[in-house]
Amino acid sequence: MIFPSAFFDVMVHLAVHLPREAMYGGPVQYRWMYKIERFLCNLKRYVRNKARPKGSIAEGYLIDECLTFCSMYLTGIETRFNREDRNNDGSSNKDEVILDIFSKSVRPFRYGNYDIIPKKDFDMARWYVLNNCEEVEPFLREHKEELMKQAVANTEEKHREQFPLWFKRKIMQLYNKEKSVSINQLYLLAIGPDVRGRTYNGCTVNGVRYHIQRRDELHKSQNCSLVVEGYHENDVIDFYDIITDMIELEYLNGNPVLLFKMQVV
Repeated sequence: MIFPSAFFDVMVHLAVHLPREAMYGGPVQYRWMYKIERFLCNLKRYVRNKARPKGSIAEGYLIDECLTFCSMYLTGIETRFNREDRNNDGSSNKDEVILDIFSKSVRPFRYGNYDIIPKKDFDMARWYVLNNCEEVEPFLREHKEELMKQAVANTEEKHREQFPLWFKRKIMQLYNKEKSVSINQLYLLAIGPDVRGRTYNGCTVNGVRYHIQRRDELHKSQNCSLVVEGYHENDVIDFYDIITDMIELEYLNGNPVLLFKMQVV
């Protein structure tokens, strides 16, 4: 096949040479110059006297090395050795708690909007917290077995609607009999969250930043998507979701739980 000369533009010409260069040079990570180019950019910032650029670079580099060495022996101030990461979620400062649902470390952006949570979102969020707490699983099974013994129609729906109130009464009875540490923690969960909560535009979890879709509309980099495993017709598949909102539930003793409201793509 004969191609016209106009076909061989820059991109086609590059594709012709790239495989050969890979065969000659091997993996690109052993020979690329990105690190050197970034380092040269840092050196250019040391230039204060454009008439003597080399002297400015040498002086600036020497000062930076001296400050770095001295900062290793300084305490009580922020240095490059003890500075928190940009995406720090505060996990190191999180006190140890009993319930796993309260032990998740999340750092929301700023203060958020404080308002009453819509009832539909509130009921859904409260059920999600109870249904995904390991310590509540025995109570979930007990309540479901009671409904099955009563031969109630739509067991799953009734279970989801009635369990929060049933769980609250059950824990109140146990709380009046014994006030152990585990019962006290379950009591905080059973009382339920405040109907008022905060909504955020983004947060940091496990060193990763997440944004809601509305925040990412004007950004080139997108951090509002997630891949979540779920069940569909008894098969485990991946669901691709977009974060539309972030709602924080506030439980007693200042135990917050941040949830993502998502839309399946």
